[in-house]
This record gives sequence, C-alpha cells and structure tokens, in this order.
Amino acid sequence: MRTKIETERTHLFDVGIQIAMRIRISGRVTEAELRSSFEYAVEAHGVLGTHIILDESGEAFYEENDGAFYEERKGNQNGFFMEETPWEDILRREERNRFRIEEGEYLRAFCYQLDQEGCEILFLMHHLGGDGKSLVYFIETFMRSLSGEELTFREIRTIPSEEMDRKELRRKLGPAALIPGIYNGKWKKDPSKKVFLFSDLDEAYDSFWETRESKVSEYRISPEMQSKILTRCKAWDVRFTAYLITAFLRRSGRKMDIGLAADARTDHNRCMGNQATGISVQYTYRKKLSFRENVVRVQNLMDEKLEDEDKRMFFLPFIAAFDPTLLDALLLEHAGTFHSKTSGRLAKLMGYVKKKDLSVTNLTKLDIPVSYGKYRIEYFSFVPPVIATAKNVIGVSTLGDCTIMTVHRMLNKISE
Repeated sequence: MRTKIETERTHLFDVGIQIAMRIRISGRVTEAELRSSFEYAVEAHGVLGTHIILDESGEAFYEENDGAFYEERKGNQNGFFMEETPWEDILRREERNRFRIEEGEYLRAFCYQLDQEGCEILFLMHHLGGDGKSLVYFIETFMRSLSGEELTFREIRTIPSEEMDRKELRRKLGPAALIPGIYNGKWKKDPSKKVFLFSDLDEAYDSFWETRESKVSEYRISPEMQSKILTRCKAWDVRFTAYLITAFLRRSGRKMDIGLAADARTDHNRCMGNQATGISVQYTYRKKLSFRENVVRVQNLMDEKLEDEDKRMFFLPFIAAFDPTLLDALLLEHAGTFHSKTSGRLAKLMGYVKKKDLSVTNLTKLDIPVSYGKYRIEYFSFVPPVIATAKNVIGVSTLGDCTIMTVHRMLNKISE
C-alpha cells in the first residue's frame, strides 16, 4: 500500500528536519524493558512500518514494508540506543546524521541516563514520521507498553491535497493560487530541472552541516509563574501563545515575521503522520501601548487566520499545488548544493532567503497521562526543528505542572 506525500513534501529534502523530545521517567526499569517497549510501540504505528520511495517522475510515497523489505533490511530501522553522552551532544551529533527514510528509519531513541531511580530518554524523529503531536502520541504508546498495557494499532494519517478545480483553488487561496502555476510553468522550461535523488540529499547534508550546528536553550517556567501568566491571559481574553510572542516582540523592538504551527486534526485522532498546518503574522510592538494592549492586537491577528478555515488551511493546498521536484529544489537551494533561476526566485518569494524571525509551536497542555502504572513522566521537553524558513524556533509544552520552553537556532560555526 502506498500513501502519496503531498502537503508534507517540503519535509523531504530539508536538512534540518529533526524533531526532538526528551523525558525523565521515575520508576526502576531495565535496559531490556526499555528496548522491548520501544520495539512494541514502533509496531503499533503504521507510519513506522513504511519507507519512502521516489518514482521516476519525482513523486514521493510512503510505501508499506513487506516481508521482502524486512528481509533485505534485517528488520525495522527505527532504533533504541544506550548512551553515556549528554543529550545536547547527542542532538548535535544526530542532526547531521541523515535519517534513512528510504530504508524505513524515522525514529531514534537514546537512553542517556539509567539508574535505580529511573531514566532519561531523548527521542528524535524525522518530520515525515509525523508532526509534534505524533511524537507525543508515540511516547504515550511507549509508556503504555512499558507499563504492560496491550497496544492497539494506529494507522498512518496525513492530510492529502484536496482535488480542487481551478475555481475552487482560487476561492480558497485568492491571488496566491496563481503562484504555483506560474512557477511550475517556469520550472518545466528550466534547463536545470531534474528529479532529485536521495544521493542529492546526502550531498546536501554533508555540505550544509560542514559549517553549521544548532543550539538549544531550555527554560522551565515554574508552576507559580505559569499560573500568574494564565491568570492574566484569562483576564485579558488572550491565549498563552500570543502572550509569549508579544514578550519576544517587546524585547526585539522591531517588526517581526512570525510563523505559527497549528493542529489540523479535525477528528482528534492519535495517529502518527503529518496533520499540522501553519499561519504567519507580522507585527511591530507599539511602545506607546501597554503590554496588555499589544497582546490583544497580536491575538486578534492570530484569530483572524486561525478562526477562518480557508486561511488556517491555506498553506497545505498551496504547497501541494507545486511541482514536487521544484519544492525539492527550494530545499537544496537552502542547503547550498543546487541553484537555478526558477528555484532561486521562488526561494526568495517563499521565505527561504529572508527567513521568519520566529517560528512558534505550542503543544499546549499535552493530552497524555503523567502516570503509567508504576512509572511517571517527571519532565517533558519539546525541541522543534530549525526548518529552512526560520531563524529561531520556539517550542512549548506542558505536562502536569512541568512547562518547558525551548529556543532552537542555527549557528554558523565559522562566524558565531
């Protein structure tokens, strides 16, 4: 069985697409129990039993692994590893180690601390394994497996491109609907046009990461501070994300272009796969206004798009309307290993050159349990990837009374 990669195509050739989450588990556990629980959780998710294929035209698909595939690969490639290395060093090492998605590898887990009190684990996932919530739900199944529960199989779930005629696309996207057609036409005539292979992605990784590394800063928001902020948000009729963004805007003192990830699970399923969309807002902090007034303005800008279905879901059909190989070319432009007149111009238009100042993903209060039998998640931290269109990426998550904010940014090792 095959599932076409459409709305998530920009993840395929991105060289900075690793989602990270780390947890601290209290409760005595052995390496063997951790490993078997991980393997059982992998088997419970359909997407982790697939691999990515590219056909001759450049279309990409999730293809279900069959017996011959497993025999050739000697089993599933998603791995659990024991380490004695700090999690920050593991993350920096693994971000330059490309996931072999064509071999069915989407997920790696590293237990970097294990003692009689419990353990700490870093989970790393390729974005084609799913969005942030997908990894949250994998961790939930891992914990349920660890506590001895039976798991139910969860199918792969993505958001396919709608089959829309030209008039319907124009209604949903407005004038922007013309952009994919214009650039597809230019790309078709471009002498540099080609179908890119995984070998091109290998080259991009080698070139990009030779001079770069990412840095993660992690901040714990105390329960007292979180309660204080949420009380203000309730009184001001705003949400925490708008409050947080406004705090960054006040500090910058200039107009900022901000991207926000949004959940697109209309049926609230708990399956792995890309089911997220995104919006963007631009705002300059007004010093003559109070902080509260600025937060309200930011919230209104967000609501204008989040509460309008067409605006909230705009990005997905827009991306799917492009020739998929042109999207690959944009990512390789970003990596510095490919350039053409068409992809170069589109890269500027799409924000691959002048990147967004901030990209924010707030997973809010996680809808998974804290306790699983004799085990408990004492700490949960989420680090989104530094995608090709962002400078600084903010991740926020709350589990129990643990609220963690991370700031993930890319560094040039030569100059920074």
